[in-house]
Amino acid sequence: MKKIIKLFSFVLVIIFVSSVFVAVPSAVITNDEIKAKQNEISGLQSLLKDQEAASKQARDRIEEIKNDIEQTEEKKTELIEKIATLNDDITTTEKLIATYGEYIELKEEEIKETEDDLASQEASLIEFLRYDYESGSSALKTIEFLLDSASLSDFLSNIQYIGTLMDYQDHLIQNLENTSTKYEGQKYDLSEAKKEQEEYAAALNVQLEESERLKAEAMEYIVKLEADQLDYEATLQSSEEAEKELTAKIEKARAEEAKLIEDERKREEERKRKEEEERKKREAEEAAKRAAERAKQSAKSDDIERARLAEASAAAYGDGYMWPLPVDQWFIVSGWFGYEPNPIGSGIRFHKALDLAANRGTDIYAAAAGKVIEAKYSSSYGNHVVILHSNGYSTLYAHASKLIAREGDVVKQGQVIAYVGTTGYSTGNHLHFEIIKPNGKTRVDPIQYFPKMYELHKNDSSRYDYLNNPRKTEYTP
Repeated sequence: MKKIIKLFSFVLVIIFVSSVFVAVPSAVITNDEIKAKQNEISGLQSLLKDQEAASKQARDRIEEIKNDIEQTEEKKTELIEKIATLNDDITTTEKLIATYGEYIELKEEEIKETEDDLASQEASLIEFLRYDYESGSSALKTIEFLLDSASLSDFLSNIQYIGTLMDYQDHLIQNLENTSTKYEGQKYDLSEAKKEQEEYAAALNVQLEESERLKAEAMEYIVKLEADQLDYEATLQSSEEAEKELTAKIEKARAEEAKLIEDERKREEERKRKEEEERKKREAEEAAKRAAERAKQSAKSDDIERARLAEASAAAYGDGYMWPLPVDQWFIVSGWFGYEPNPIGSGIRFHKALDLAANRGTDIYAAAAGKVIEAKYSSSYGNHVVILHSNGYSTLYAHASKLIAREGDVVKQGQVIAYVGTTGYSTGNHLHFEIIKPNGKTRVDPIQYFPKMYELHKNDSSRYDYLNNPRKTEYTP
């Protein structure tokens, strides 16, 4: 009857645990959302690539404009230097023109004097001719003048006088001709000077106007280039701002994508965890039903019960080891040694131990005598004990609710070292039992030391043999 009450209590515990682990509905994240976010990121990256190309084009154009401005500035500098040289030449030419002006003024004064001299000589010649005529010095009158001479000496004197008059007349005429020739020469020199003056001034003005035109064109071109540069710099600034905006959007979208993936992963883990819980719940319920059925059957026949206990007690001892739990206080093998689906994470894991479901607080025995080399808590094993045995092997007992043994203790086979619990990486009350080779790494399948126990419990839960073909009895990480 006590066993029936215990079995009934176990069923109530299973129902309570199941009610505690009822899933809270969460937002469903679908792969379509992740794909849509990835497509969004791809589109933004394409836009960013185009924007980067536009920015590069603007930078290249700005560099070209700067080079053009630099070259044009050099040309402008050359033109300014040329204009400065021309201005110096103009100054020199203006001085030359001024000198020409002084020369022209001097020539004009000389011409005026020559004109006055010429007019005076013409007047003197006319006056002489008139006097000569009136005084009878003409050709006919000259002969008469000589015939009228009173004596030879008078005749000779008259001849000498007439000769003197003729010489004077020739002198006047020659002076007039010389003065006229000089006048024409002076007029020619004046004309040539004015012509050269005008040619110098015209040539310099042409060069100056051309240089000023080229300088104005260079300045206009530079202004245009600088305006173009400002336009491209504004374009570049706008493009770089667009790049920053797109980069920020991509980073945001990637963060959103990562969150969607993480949510999907957590959702999948939660789904698998719930499936595993449901599986263990079903297995526990089925085991409870089987236990209840066995209890009913044993209640009808004490002989059958004693036979079962005797069989279980006999199965509790193997090749140098004893079963680490009381044979009548544990339920099922909830996890076998070998590959299995990860009950909490995703994918497949290698389970390197036996998981034995039992009530919280159930005694945990030392499977063999030895020295406790570890008794502490870890995030994965929870409260756990490791015992080193005389054959170099060690055994590990994990997820205990409380530890009795302490590090350094020497324990006997069957001595209570801890109590069953669900600390660490665990989903329910059970004992995680490992047997470890002397190298400290290789785990062996504990059930191979308890063949009778295996025969009694081989149908407790699925062994996932399709994942373990051929099935491993040892595992080295």
